[in-house]
Amino acid sequence: MYSTFLKTQAYAIKDRLSQVGTSHPNHEYPCGNTSWTSKLFRTAHLQEYYTNKVSILHCVVMPHFTSNAPIYGFDVIEINGNLTGMFLDVTPTVAEHNIKIPQVGEPRPVPDWGSFFSKQFVCCKPSKDDVQVGYDVLNKYLGSLTLGGTSNSMLAQQDYITSQKKNPQTFGMLKSHVGEETAKRYIETVLFPDII
Repeated sequence: MYSTFLKTQAYAIKDRLSQVGTSHPNHEYPCGNTSWTSKLFRTAHLQEYYTNKVSILHCVVMPHFTSNAPIYGFDVIEINGNLTGMFLDVTPTVAEHNIKIPQVGEPRPVPDWGSFFSKQFVCCKPSKDDVQVGYDVLNKYLGSLTLGGTSNSMLAQQDYITSQKKNPQTFGMLKSHVGEETAKRYIETVLFPDII
């Protein structure tokens, strides 16, 4: 099953983030949630959601507000044992960056709400090999982060959060599995909490 494959990918991401940050598991919600804090980044969050029909892997890494680093975002969706969607980007905040993302998979149309992503945004139906690219780009991203800085990326990070919340599929999926109230609270407090 692909869900076993996604669990393996999640373990690799957890291990990599734990090498550079301190983990903070959250057991309040009916899915796996781990966040990290680090000298290299402000926060990272990994969501794992597994059912008999749907499996989701979601990871976002936010830089410190004083950094001009981009935001790393990676999602993989499996439905009924088939990998149906992969979304990967290193979204600029207050400056351009030189992290390259390989274009992989069978392209899917970029959703209307996704106009804030970079030109490199990967939106595709992936193979197993394609999913590995998400981990590879995470490695490149973490390797590019440096300590300190004088930028202020708070507004850019809030714009990213606000834009992500416009994705109706995120709320719709969560609502169907955990109910409307829990879905709203989860999005606002765990998945994409406001910072302003």
